[in-house]
Amino acid sequence: MKRGALLLLVLVLAGCGGDKTAESGCQAFGGGTTARKSTASPSQTMLLMGVGTESDSCTDRVTFDFKGDFKDASGPKPGYLVEYRPADEAQTEDASGNHIPIDGNAFLVVRIEPAATADISGAKLERTYIGPRTIKPDGMRWVQQVSKTGDFEAVLTWAIGLSEQRAFKVKSEPSRLTIELG
Repeated sequence: MKRGALLLLVLVLAGCGGDKTAESGCQAFGGGTTARKSTASPSQTMLLMGVGTESDSCTDRVTFDFKGDFKDASGPKPGYLVEYRPADEAQTEDASGNHIPIDGNAFLVVRIEPAATADISGAKLERTYIGPRTIKPDGMRWVQQVSKTGDFEAVLTWAIGLSEQRAFKVKSEPSRLTIELG
């Protein structure tokens, strides 16, 4: 009996059986919860074309696609600031101050600039993003809702409502910005 208790104590102290990442088959995610800011500052306004969500057994991803070919390595990269914000700030629309209800217990705000959902450079307004203002994706681990909270003076803001605060990574590539949560 003493040997069994000793073996159990050794296993607990070694961390066996207590690592949820190992139990789920996921590798350590890395990332963090502190604000991430890009060094990129495109010379032109990035025009949003699409917002997507996807999940696998270990991570959730929210992707923002901009006009241009994201496979072109020489294309512009979006400028961004991604950070957790209190609920009252995350759920407030830029410029108007209107409340936008967003499902979740933690809120990751994605600010992209210079960026917009319409091209105003020509004689006629051209909407480049015609998708929904609010996305409630199915099958995500933590992401409950993604909502546009601002599109004003070349600053585009989206809030990601999460079930809980999670570590995140930001990947900026030409014409694409991906937020990965693990």
